[in-house]
Amino acid sequence: MKRDNAIGMFMGLFIGDALGAPLEFKRPEDIGCVHKHMTGGGVHKTAAGEWTDDGAMAVCIADAYLKHHGFSPAGIAHNFKQWAEHGTFGTRDYVFDIGNTCAASIANMTTTRPYAGRATVNDSGNGSIMRLAPVLLVNHRSLSNTIAESVASALMTHGNADTVKYITAFAHEVHQGKTLKQYAGLRNWETTRPDNGGGSIMYAYNEAWTSVFRSGSFEYSLIRAVNLGYDADTVGAVTGMIAGRLYGYSSIPQRWLDKLVQHDELLAMANELYDLYKGD
Repeated sequence: MKRDNAIGMFMGLFIGDALGAPLEFKRPEDIGCVHKHMTGGGVHKTAAGEWTDDGAMAVCIADAYLKHHGFSPAGIAHNFKQWAEHGTFGTRDYVFDIGNTCAASIANMTTTRPYAGRATVNDSGNGSIMRLAPVLLVNHRSLSNTIAESVASALMTHGNADTVKYITAFAHEVHQGKTLKQYAGLRNWETTRPDNGGGSIMYAYNEAWTSVFRSGSFEYSLIRAVNLGYDADTVGAVTGMIAGRLYGYSSIPQRWLDKLVQHDELLAMANELYDLYKGD
């Protein structure tokens, strides 16, 4: 994976999160004109370019990789708890957006028992997929590590079979930069209505790929994704990872980059992560 594509994947997560944040929980018919500028507002009263829990949990994982020079479940657990309790690694000094599954799992995990994901059929939330960019970035030269560490990091908060299946597919496909026939059974281009399944990993995976396939550029992939409403920040973040991987950091509109909160720090972190892996 070339640096521009890998960095685009990482930064795309934050762009998609921030672009979708003002539309979170809105129905498409209530959005009005097409949302295509980095503005603030919404239920969380975000500032223009401010990202939410998707980005914060990604930073938690990225920081643990850099501090421990590799995958560290204990380090990630420590960071998750610091974020949940104090807002560390986010954009504010408190948490203003966190899903129920993530909140419960983080409360139960420790650094010696970091795997706290619940395994019921209802625990198929998208909180496991929205934060994967650092794992994919570090392991850009190793498919086996990409899949293994993506699944492992997801299981820390989400532990059911859907999580394992969709995280495996997403990690493999984004690493390769294309959809793969072996995961065709997971794809349903006419997904369930978002008001019923909009917070699921299945919905985020499918709508993200659909947005990319029906667009043809980073910009229009993201515009389509966030204007679906409902869990717009997470579908935006997942779409941003895919589109960033395919089109590269150089394809991200400058008007969005200029407003992204902590842009310079995130870009520096992305480059450090890219340089961290020394394997073949």
